[in-house]
Amino acid sequence: MLNIYNQKNNNHDGDLTPSASPTKRAKVDAGRFEDVTGEFTTSQFKRSLWYVTHKVLLYKLTVGILIATSIGLWVFSLINWGDYVVNGIKSDINLYTNLVGFPNYSGIHEHYSPAPIKIAGVNAYVGSLKTSDLVAEVSNVNKNFIVHFDYYFVAGGQKTPTQKGFLLAGESKPLVYFGFKDGGVGSVDLVVENLSWKRLTAHIVSDPIAWQNNRLNFVIKDFSFVPSSPQASGEITANVIKFNLINNSSYGYRDGVFVAGLMQNGGLVGVMPLILTDLKSLESRAIDLRNFSDGLNITDVQVFPVIDIYNKDVYLAPER
Repeated sequence: MLNIYNQKNNNHDGDLTPSASPTKRAKVDAGRFEDVTGEFTTSQFKRSLWYVTHKVLLYKLTVGILIATSIGLWVFSLINWGDYVVNGIKSDINLYTNLVGFPNYSGIHEHYSPAPIKIAGVNAYVGSLKTSDLVAEVSNVNKNFIVHFDYYFVAGGQKTPTQKGFLLAGESKPLVYFGFKDGGVGSVDLVVENLSWKRLTAHIVSDPIAWQNNRLNFVIKDFSFVPSSPQASGEITANVIKFNLINNSSYGYRDGVFVAGLMQNGGLVGVMPLILTDLKSLESRAIDLRNFSDGLNITDVQVFPVIDIYNKDVYLAPER
């Protein structure tokens, strides 16, 4: 059959087969994108385009991170379980064994609690005007505790009025009841009750003993003793005790309360009260005491401060 479409057609207008390959598309430049509506900015378009083109890569990275994390957790668990099997079971057995012999914390509590007050002796000394002075030599052996308490004496079956007392850390001093009016004292006992202990921590004072000694630094000088002697009239003169008391500390005290211990060759043979008001720092006071005890003979005197230096009210205000 005659092909009327191809015969003598030099221009090949009827040839539908493309004579050349189509041209490649130009690369899209996202920076030239412009949304005429104003609802989709260029930066939003760039981020969206980046996400779409890298979505598969991001998925693979996420899956890889999850797989690596899972493997790491499993390895960590296996290592710890292996360690427990090797060492942990034995440690648990040792722990259960130790719990059977649980320590006695009551004994530990006693170790850290304050030791009780020590009472060296309780005596009655002849006082003035046919009375007796009841004296108990007591000590607080604790270096980091002070204690406040109530005390009274029982002499010859009679109870003295209750008095307030305290002992500083490491302090030893006499507890006294002056002027017990009874001719036959007999045995004497001391009763201490209502004890209140206070621990001295480093927040209060780092070295309690040194801190106390620095504030209770009293010195005795120029001691003299003149014993009583009978007069022609039959009267007996008083024993004369004189000395100078020096406040050798840097602190003054409103009411310097002391117990004057009458000593004979280092032993206590009598006591007397001594109160010095407004005792200033570095001040020296001439003390003249009279004692009517018959046959008294002393070689020295010792003062025992009864000053609670942890109470701010006992101090004199600094001089300006």
